[in-house]
Amino acid sequence: MSSHQTDDRVLVEVVDGLATVTLNRPDKLNALDIETYRILYALADELEQRDDVRAVVLTGSGRAFSSGADLTAFAGEMNFDDPHMLRDRVRYVGSVVSKWVHLDRPTIAAVNGLALGGGANLALMCDLVLMREDAYIQQAYVQRGLTVDMGGSYFLPRLVGRALANELALFGDKLTASDAARIGLANRCVPVAEWEATVAEWGTRLARGAGRAQRLIKTGLLLSPLVDLDAMLEWEASTIALIFQTHDVRESFAAFQEKREPKFTGR
Repeated sequence: MSSHQTDDRVLVEVVDGLATVTLNRPDKLNALDIETYRILYALADELEQRDDVRAVVLTGSGRAFSSGADLTAFAGEMNFDDPHMLRDRVRYVGSVVSKWVHLDRPTIAAVNGLALGGGANLALMCDLVLMREDAYIQQAYVQRGLTVDMGGSYFLPRLVGRALANELALFGDKLTASDAARIGLANRCVPVAEWEATVAEWGTRLARGAGRAQRLIKTGLLLSPLVDLDAMLEWEASTIALIFQTHDVRESFAAFQEKREPKFTGR
């Protein structure tokens, strides 16, 4: 087990292949200031390069997952009459989302409380989304007169379809965990009593899985909307050829012959 603290704003703990990244500004409902974005950007690179990290959970401390951009800090740093300055900042924020979407490990958002605006899209950038039953998610931008950022315009229609995406973005209403799971915005709505056990179980299952296969599966699914069937079939043929060079596939074949469960090492 190793613990690593980048800054009080974001806590990182690695146990048995699972990195838990906790947004840690509970007094500000884990609002995202520029320093938090910088840490998350650097962390994506660091986690990807660590051999002891096979899966990642992103969560929040206290009663929130994240309330989105720290608008007080943002207003203090930005000149709203300079569109170039604003665009540069929002582009940087977008680059953090891109880093995490393409992080070469499976990721789980463990939405433990409210996830608003950018906080909602911080959850949706992860591969899997677990929501505690008392949590809610909200594309709150329009209610503040803002347009959507941090990939919300990309994630929403892909996850829930055009009609629901329009409803969520144009009204900006709160969505309960059970409704989010029902429409496919989240994977599961988890009862409070089962929350920690469920997050641990999902994280542990990923961390103990066939890591190289998981990483190629993730890449293929990200690629899928961008290419046609023939290109996808070609990709699949190449990845199958590649995956047969891994220890985990050899182990799975041996386990099948010996009628036992495979023990994957992520290699």
